Amino acid sequence: TMASVLALGGGCSYRLDGNGFFRPLEDAGVDGASGGEAKIRRRSGYLSAAKRSILGVFARVFLPKGYPESVSEDYISYQFWDTVQALCSYLRGILTTKAWFEGVGVGNDQATASAATIQWILKDGCGMAGGLVFASAYGQTFDSNVKSWRFFADGINNVGLLLDMLAPFAGENFLYVVCIATVCKAMCGVAAGATKAGLTSHFALKHNQADVQAKESSQETFVTLLGLVLGSWLARYVNHSYLVSWIWFLVLTVVHMLSNYMGLRSLRFKTLNHERFSILCADWNAKNRMSSVMEIAWREPLIGPLLHSIFNKPRILVGVEWTECVRTKSEYSWLRGIYNKEERYLLNYRDGVVVVVLLEGAKSRDIFAAYYQAVTLLRMRAKTDIKSVVEASYRVSKERFPEFCVAAETVEWDLERCILICGRERYSCAS
Repeated sequence: TMASVLALGGGCSYRLDGNGFFRPLEDAGVDGASGGEAKIRRRSGYLSAAKRSILGVFARVFLPKGYPESVSEDYISYQFWDTVQALCSYLRGILTTKAWFEGVGVGNDQATASAATIQWILKDGCGMAGGLVFASAYGQTFDSNVKSWRFFADGINNVGLLLDMLAPFAGENFLYVVCIATVCKAMCGVAAGATKAGLTSHFALKHNQADVQAKESSQETFVTLLGLVLGSWLARYVNHSYLVSWIWFLVLTVVHMLSNYMGLRSLRFKTLNHERFSILCADWNAKNRMSSVMEIAWREPLIGPLLHSIFNKPRILVGVEWTECVRTKSEYSWLRGIYNKEERYLLNYRDGVVVVVLLEGAKSRDIFAAYYQAVTLLRMRAKTDIKSVVEASYRVSKERFPEFCVAAETVEWDLERCILICGRERYSCAS
């Protein structure tokens, strides 16, 4: 009888001999292949299996379960750039640590361990105090401006590292310099930690925030291990040369900032903060078109929002107290005469600022409607009569906002979740 042939996974082929046993196919390949071709197929199968096994281990350790369906499409690009910038930060940290030890007198017979300890305690105390003040002053803006605060975190960290590098040259002012540097790095820690929560929520599509955060920690551990290996070589290489240390520090700083910039530009948030919403409104009113998530990712400013929030008074305040918007009965009657009873907000223009009081039952769509009218009003603010500009802006927004919402949802903007800076106060009409 004719011998049967069996092909198994991994490229291995077997033949059923006359005694009923399967034996490796050596002399003839499947479908007429020669013995040499069969061996090549087996080796190729082994290599493919090994490759799949290595990639599988890598995915289990560093990528969330279900990748890529379980995370947003910008996850891998951001994590790549984030890994590069984190490695640069670690290597620069080694250089600044070396500079700090030199500043406290390591290798100097006149320096004492107690003096170095006191300086360490003072600088850490300054950092803790600075972090507390910073968090209390700007904590409410972190969710709304994730990109800007993440960019700020790396920028202020670069300032701190630069001051650490300069500290050994400060002489008697060494302690003041390192204290300021520690405050800068503490501000970085607060901003980076706060924005990480927003990034995790953005990446996790399957309610897998814990898994995304766990894999982020694994990636950070890998970067730390890689930094230890490269840092040990770098520390020996720059050991006796300030010039080489500074060259490496500046090069790593440039790479770090470029990586951070590219990583943030790769993020495609579908939620709307003030900057993204303002750009969409401007495009919609001027060109009657809705910009895509990808377009806005590259157009939205990174530094401007922070500078504006620090140095300028907000021009739109939503969720204010009742008396900030409505001060007299006649003013209340005028506003109620403008707005439909179904509206969940009242908007007024006072002292160059648009103020919005939210009524009971106000949801995300109502807040967006108020913001849309506020942006429209500021565009029309050349009119001197406050009442006329409020009434005109409401008419325009009432007509255009429904079309705006339809167009925005068509290009996948998320109008169900509102991250606009907004107060918590809600009032009933009987207030």
